[in-house]
Amino acid sequence: MGSTTGFDRRGFLRGLGSTALVGAFGGIADARADDAPRRPRPEELFDEAREGLAPSPVPTARRGTERYWRQVRRAFLLPDDYIHLNTGTTGSQPRFSLVNLAVYNLYKSLDPRDWEANLNAASPDLFPVVTSASGAVSGVAARQAAIAAQYGANADEIVLSYNTTDASNLIFAGTPWSAGDRIITTHWEHPALRGPTAWARDQFGVEVREIGLPSRFTRDITREDVLGLFEEELERPLPPGAKQYVAVSEIFYKTGLRLPIEELSALARSYGAYTIIDAAHGWGQRPIDAHAYGADFIAGAGHKWLCGGPGTGILYVRNSGPDLPPFLLGNFFQYAAVDAQARAYAPASAIQPRGEANTPALYAMADSAAFLGQIGLRDIYERGLALARHLRRRVAARWGRRALWVEDHPDPAFATALTSFNPFVGREDSSQFAALGAALGGVLRTLASERPKIYLRTTTWRDQPWDPADNRVGFRISTHGLYNTVEEIDHVIERLAAAVDATGLPQLS
Repeated sequence: MGSTTGFDRRGFLRGLGSTALVGAFGGIADARADDAPRRPRPEELFDEAREGLAPSPVPTARRGTERYWRQVRRAFLLPDDYIHLNTGTTGSQPRFSLVNLAVYNLYKSLDPRDWEANLNAASPDLFPVVTSASGAVSGVAARQAAIAAQYGANADEIVLSYNTTDASNLIFAGTPWSAGDRIITTHWEHPALRGPTAWARDQFGVEVREIGLPSRFTRDITREDVLGLFEEELERPLPPGAKQYVAVSEIFYKTGLRLPIEELSALARSYGAYTIIDAAHGWGQRPIDAHAYGADFIAGAGHKWLCGGPGTGILYVRNSGPDLPPFLLGNFFQYAAVDAQARAYAPASAIQPRGEANTPALYAMADSAAFLGQIGLRDIYERGLALARHLRRRVAARWGRRALWVEDHPDPAFATALTSFNPFVGREDSSQFAALGAALGGVLRTLASERPKIYLRTTTWRDQPWDPADNRVGFRISTHGLYNTVEEIDHVIERLAAAVDATGLPQLS
């Protein structure tokens, strides 16, 4: 299969050209001045797929240097004149992973019966399998084990899901809800968690308690303050035999605030409660250790920070330690095949098969996950945070700290690579919500029409749980350590400031 020691393996930069390489790394100004920015052609991937599976590219520069991170950036197909700052919605899949996705589909179509065994025979190092006592070959089991090792779980606790919503539905469908049970959540949850929570409420009479978090999360708010909000709810008496759950996002997609999940899980446990964590922004952004988190369920996406492609995700179901949560499988396809009542099954094998799976997509996600592991989850996370801190400093320098919905905080438990801000006067005035939302949307359209094209988004939310509708809005920028740069952020702030000025609306200062 050839050497895997650098990016030169199998012409990884085939067709890109030396001029484009200079434009890619000379800074945003150079990229804009380049008349022929790097823009890979999709057909190149088919040429590479004919050669078989591709290993993840290995940077040759010294680890941690800017040259090293520029080489990491070259693993992606993002053009030089495109600034992708919306990984919180969808990431960019690495080139080699896309090549492998094509190879997986080709092998599967050529020999639907033995395609995995054929791939393993052709590329045993790139396509490991687990062989059962009966001789059955499973690529899924091998990838569950690899992801478990990467994220601090046991292999039997990992399910390769299709997204956070799919995993959340499995969790709620398998939980034996009863009237009198309680779910403690927040008013900022994504529909992936908010929907199943409402279903449990309406179908089974589960009590739902929403905690209100401050839209403007300032530096003086402590970890103890946040945990105290949850403890106040956990202390409420329950009917005899009722169960209690804390079901929250680790990182809120609306504002970028992170909850101290480790302490929150421990607090819930101390009250006999179980934890369901929406980690849509966890896998790939943070170096998650599932056992250290102490949560009972962790649902997350593969297509965002993990850069694994659409229709992929990771679900962790705790299957070790004391007091496992009651769970009747949540996978009706397998329900009659195991003793669902006994919790004697392994989630990885009992929940994974749910009809015909898109195994090629899940395997490509696992390839992306392995690439991130090779680069270093901690290094990616720290770089993403450093970029976010630089962004927040630029925002504060232009519009003041009040523009930030979540300030840079001295407690690292709250830190994420998502930044939300609103530079306009009236940002905390509900009567200005519609006008400011329209203004921010206009700014997004302006940025997307420029060269380089800038892709970011806005989010909206309710300021208080009792508010009848969303009344807060902000830009949301995702800074991924894999492919974003300081030069990109500086350029975006300059262009964003110009577009904000063009609205004519009063700004913070």
